[in-house]
Amino acid sequence: MSEAGATPRAAKAARYGFVFAFPFVMVMLLVGIYVSAMHAPQPHDLPVAVVGSGAQAERSVAALDAADGSPADARLLRSVDEAKRQLHDREIAGALVLPNNSDSSDSSDSSDNSGNPDSDGNGGTTAQLWTAQAAGASQTMTVSQLLTPVAAASHLTVEAHDVAPLPQDDQSGMGVLYLSVGAMLAGYMAVTVASSGMPRLMRLKKLVPVLAGWSALMSVVIWTLAGPVIGAVSGHAPEVLGTAFLGIFAVGLTQAFLTRLFGPIAVIPGITLFMFLGVPASNLALSIHTMPGFFGFLHHVLPLPAVGEALRAIVYFDGDGDGAGVHLLTLGIWALAALLLTAGVDLLKRRKAEGRTDGTGTDAATGEDAAGTPGAPAARKAPHPAVQYVMLGAFPFLMVVLMVGLMLSGMHKPLPRDLPVAVVADSAQAAEQTAQGLEKSLGSSFDIRPLTSADEAKRQIRDRGIAGAYVLPAPGEKAQILSAGGAGMSQQQVVQRTFGQIAAQQGVRTENVDLAPLPAHDGMGTVTLYLAIGFTMSGFIVVTIMSAAARELLRVRRLLPVLAGWAVLMATAVWLLAGPVIGALHGHAWQILGLGALMVFTVSLVTAVFARFLGPLAVIPVVTLMMFLGVPASNGGVALHMVPGFFQALHGVLPLPAVVESIRSVLYFGADGIGGHLGTLALWGGAALVLNVALDLFQHRRDRDKDLTDPAALVAAEPAPGANAEALR
Repeated sequence: MSEAGATPRAAKAARYGFVFAFPFVMVMLLVGIYVSAMHAPQPHDLPVAVVGSGAQAERSVAALDAADGSPADARLLRSVDEAKRQLHDREIAGALVLPNNSDSSDSSDSSDNSGNPDSDGNGGTTAQLWTAQAAGASQTMTVSQLLTPVAAASHLTVEAHDVAPLPQDDQSGMGVLYLSVGAMLAGYMAVTVASSGMPRLMRLKKLVPVLAGWSALMSVVIWTLAGPVIGAVSGHAPEVLGTAFLGIFAVGLTQAFLTRLFGPIAVIPGITLFMFLGVPASNLALSIHTMPGFFGFLHHVLPLPAVGEALRAIVYFDGDGDGAGVHLLTLGIWALAALLLTAGVDLLKRRKAEGRTDGTGTDAATGEDAAGTPGAPAARKAPHPAVQYVMLGAFPFLMVVLMVGLMLSGMHKPLPRDLPVAVVADSAQAAEQTAQGLEKSLGSSFDIRPLTSADEAKRQIRDRGIAGAYVLPAPGEKAQILSAGGAGMSQQQVVQRTFGQIAAQQGVRTENVDLAPLPAHDGMGTVTLYLAIGFTMSGFIVVTIMSAAARELLRVRRLLPVLAGWAVLMATAVWLLAGPVIGALHGHAWQILGLGALMVFTVSLVTAVFARFLGPLAVIPVVTLMMFLGVPASNGGVALHMVPGFFQALHGVLPLPAVVESIRSVLYFGADGIGGHLGTLALWGGAALVLNVALDLFQHRRDRDKDLTDPAALVAAEPAPGANAEALR
């Protein structure tokens, strides 16, 4: 083979390698980091306190410290006020106040439940459990699970108190999380787009002022969405805007430095640093004290945790306590270090370039000529710089707005909305009367159905027709609260908490019965969601890259076998990583592989339809459909009946909810009810296949008609004399 023939083939092989290597690495990083960090959160060294004195308090602290796995780092405090101060400062996650142990300063607060643990009048049989839900809703739950058994061991009932409750419009704490994630996205995505679309903008003297303006704009946009538009965040506008600005600016400068080091693939270390590692380390989704120890270190280092904790201190704690200062300092260090390192790299490149006397006049930092245009001659006059800025900014602007707007509006206020549950009694009349009474007190939050058979209630729970059931007790027996953890932990918690409170008001003892318990290796029930996201990303990223780097593969005759092989490869890779490697999946290999391949293939075909019209910009509608709308509608993170009705309607329509429910059905319910979800995937895949074939035929016919009406094309298509004979040789 000649050297001239080898070069194009090598270039083609490199292009194809990039098309498949880039999405493979991205998906493996996301699934590997998220699943390994969050599939089985277990508390370790969680700082808690016991308030009291004497042998009982000391025994409680010793019991917590001696527990297997060191779930708690317990300390003994003498004052309720001190416990509340440490909670407010996030020095501890919770405090158990034993009876008869409050100091005199607490007695004045007894009327408003803020001090004397004996103010309830229960004669010293009630302990107070103090938490700060604003420091993390999941952390509050973990604290309750740790400290309630300690109180029960001393034959004490527990009375819950909250020193910093979450606001009514942000009862999950998602407002701060998505503000922080939006800042990360606005920072690294804008610089990534600029590095490829307008390289001359990457010079520091241009980048710094433009990035500052972009950071100011996007901080206003993100705050406006989260605050005035959605209502998840209120107040503290200057502080929130300043924190978001610093976060976007620091991340943008860091991404610029990474681009200097890694070139076009800098998006991989960037998204890994800011998102894949940042979210588990943020202490926003799950408590950092339930993550592997490595993330505890990253919590004090990475930009996302810094932005999140600063915003949490500002929004929920009025800037007090741990405060925003140390986290803002972290962001400042990132910005300054990135600026200095980028300047240093540019200086080294300039000196190296000055040592070469090639006379090209190429800018060392950006690879452009001194005039600011690419080294190749320009075919046409470039648009005005302001127009170029708008065109470049439109993509990251839309992605940030869609992500923050849709996902936060879907999940910031997870309240039950017509959650279907049942009341079981011995007679239809008793069941009906109880259901009517509960409907009056609970309102539209629950759709309460009367039943006369506990077995029927169990069947409906396993079929996911209802979320749970309250089985009225026979005289002298416990009431049963039936639910299924495998159907979703968030809805199970709502069912158990609601019926538990009702039973407590009636003086009835209860027993929780889990019909589909979650295994230890999937303690939160979120593995299904992470698998589905991995399969979805495998589908749309590869076609998006293909539309830019190997568009010839979009022709159906090439596309179908390529996507089929890719789907099998990625389904296998994701399963191997989540299952045998990490240990978050046990069994059901063939079913998971089949579902994964079907999802990857379906999403790839859907993306190919959009890519024919939009090229790489197809990622905007596809990510919106598959992720920004799909995640809130999936029933994977937040229970379906706890999101707005718009997302509930999408649950039976979109592919991501279909694959989440299919995997859940296989893992926890013996594949019952999987047929409808497979039908949803088949409809999306079939429709996308038909559209791809139709568009291919249309394109082929249009090209043929164009050739027939273009004499120059016909002449060019004629083989040269002797060409066939030469080809035969």
